[in-house]
Amino acid sequence: MPHDQLQQFFHEKKEKAKPADVDWSAKRDAWIKAVVDLFRTVEDDYLHASKSDVEITRSDKVVSENYMGEYHIPELNLRVADEQVVLSPKAANVLGAKGRIDVRGDRGDATIVWQGDNQWSIVVSRTPALRLVPLTANSLAEVLRGVMRP
Repeated sequence: MPHDQLQQFFHEKKEKAKPADVDWSAKRDAWIKAVVDLFRTVEDDYLHASKSDVEITRSDKVVSENYMGEYHIPELNLRVADEQVVLSPKAANVLGAKGRIDVRGDRGDATIVWQGDNQWSIVVSRTPALRLVPLTANSLAEVLRGVMRP
């Protein structure tokens, strides 16, 4: 009898792990487009007035995800004097969102999540409950203050 229970357990795990009927190429392409559009908004709208103080560049990053394979996606690099902050896409396959971008600076990290369409939010806290605030020029400024040196 225990053998049958073990076999049933593994069978159920295997069935749950099967990918749903998802067009993974379309999901990947939508994720890449959303990141490109976000970076354009950050550059053209949020940082436009600061372009004389901030060096903004993009680099190419290779990401590998289950079901979507390996793909190229841009990273956004912000350099102010001798300090750099990188907005680095992490994945499209994340729990509770359609994508995640890590913001890395000298003082720490922050997370931006994509909720679909043109909706981006900053993760303010994960526990005891997930708390998000919409991504705006002001909320991005707060994130940058948090991850950059004073």
